Amino acid sequence: NYFFMKRILVAIVAIFSSLNMLAGSDVEFVKGNACIIAESKNCAVEVTFKNLYIEGKPYMQYLKERGEQNVADWDTDIRAAVEQFVKEFNKDNKKGLKVNTGQANKSDYRMVINLKKLDLGSAAASVIIGFGAGGARMYCDITVYDGKNPILVLKGDGVNGGSGYTESKRLRDAFEEMAEDTVKTMKKTCKSHR
Repeated sequence: NYFFMKRILVAIVAIFSSLNMLAGSDVEFVKGNACIIAESKNCAVEVTFKNLYIEGKPYMQYLKERGEQNVADWDTDIRAAVEQFVKEFNKDNKKGLKVNTGQANKSDYRMVINLKKLDLGSAAASVIIGFGAGGARMYCDITVYDGKNPILVLKGDGVNGGSGYTESKRLRDAFEEMAEDTVKTMKKTCKSHR
């Protein structure tokens, strides 16, 4: 009986995960020029999180409640997540705009990902159910600047990362998914505005 119920639960989760994947992008176009995706230029990526809430709490309060190691690991975790974003963005956009980290003075544009809300998901759901269950969900604003002028604004509305055993892994997965969705949204928007 237990195994039968588990099979039904896995089947239901698989169906909803499939529907979620077909639903499209969790990154929405707000305004600006999405066609920069096709330009042969460079864009430095940076993340801000001063107004971030994790699990409904200011991020530093959440980290401190989870222990000093979480506070110590935060910068490393964010850096790894941004590196994952860069890798996936450039993989998904082979021609045109390339993103990077730490090269703001050498880049044509600057992309600022302003993290607002983060639910880091559940290790238990990730392990027991899989199929993306228990993944992190991320809400953010993404603004691309040319100098000080914003030229593109996107909104990450519940970007859902994959299953992972640790919060760090689920955060990297969410950033990877955000990169895929960002490229997808920019290409689709550019195509529809031509």
